[in-house]
Amino acid sequence: MSTQIAEDTREATLSLAPLCRSAELERGWGEALWHETTQLALFRTEEDAFYATSHHCPTSGAKVMARGILGDTVVDGASVATVACPLHKEVYRLDTGECLNADSLPLPVQRLMEIEGQLWMEQIK
Repeated sequence: MSTQIAEDTREATLSLAPLCRSAELERGWGEALWHETTQLALFRTEEDAFYATSHHCPTSGAKVMARGILGDTVVDGASVATVACPLHKEVYRLDTGECLNADSLPLPVQRLMEIEGQLWMEQIK
């Protein structure tokens, strides 16, 4: 007796969505942005690195993360960019969304690319 297993393969397509010009973001600050039906928080660090996260605080759901306090910390010997929620002071890694100082849900993050001064967000369809 033999068993046949049908494989269901799906191809994910990567697309890029334009967000804004990188020059529109001030160093050391965040800005809120609507993208389709989602509120994002965009950040530009003092080192000119760009990050996108959910604008919603993972703890309360309040739309405040773009007003968070940018900083950095050392994790496993490497400096990582962070944002602290302005309401509860939880500190999140901007690259992974992991909460570093509390037992909190992660902050959803989006991957960005800067191409010729334009910020693009990766989307998988």
